[in-house]
Amino acid sequence: MQAIIIQSFIAAPPDVIWAALFAHPAVLFDGLPAKAWPPPEAREEQPPLHVKIAWPWTPAPTEVSLTLHELGGGTRVDLRHEGWHERGAWEEPLQGHFAGWLQGLAALGLLIETGVDARAAAAELAGRPRYFISGEIPADAAPVWRSLVEPAVLERWSGGLFGGASRAAEIEGRFLRWRWTDGREVTAILRPTPRGTHVALAEYGGGGGARGAGATDRAASDRWPAMFEKLTRFLS
Repeated sequence: MQAIIIQSFIAAPPDVIWAALFAHPAVLFDGLPAKAWPPPEAREEQPPLHVKIAWPWTPAPTEVSLTLHELGGGTRVDLRHEGWHERGAWEEPLQGHFAGWLQGLAALGLLIETGVDARAAAAELAGRPRYFISGEIPADAAPVWRSLVEPAVLERWSGGLFGGASRAAEIEGRFLRWRWTDGREVTAILRPTPRGTHVALAEYGGGGGARGAGATDRAASDRWPAMFEKLTRFLS
């Protein structure tokens, strides 16, 4: 059996994060097949520090637990999604859930800390395909941010990847939203880690079919992993 194990730090106390988990499930589950938490009687809870649920949206039921650890200045959120088989029909959902959980925790942290919802801003994108990818860039948030917002620097490493896009929203060092004339939106959430900067990227409205927990398009699955590789090499 395999497990998805993710740690995320949010600059808020456990009770605030606990409340947000259940008040904003659509944010946490944006890249996942769940739409809402199961009812309280179907959850094992120790408020405001721990919740465990059976997860039915996999080839066979798995189990998800979230544990909150108060640290100086905030809370570490430990997520474990256990019970994954190692091959066959499990591989693609495993990859999709890993990306979806990374995106959800990053987006929930951004919402708690800044009040900004990182999901698609345009209402018409709500039901359209989405693509999620996360990666850790071995550089501080400041140079990663400059590489994404300074036009001359962006052009040097991206090879026109963001051509035709305009920046529709931003929080310096933390969040960016690009919009293309075809209606497509891409968001990036930046969060510092001990080894660099975690970037959670989401593309909304790119077209394509379902894959894993979210929806993708073949072009998106080509361009965005390559983007992480190029940015990493550029900042190395």
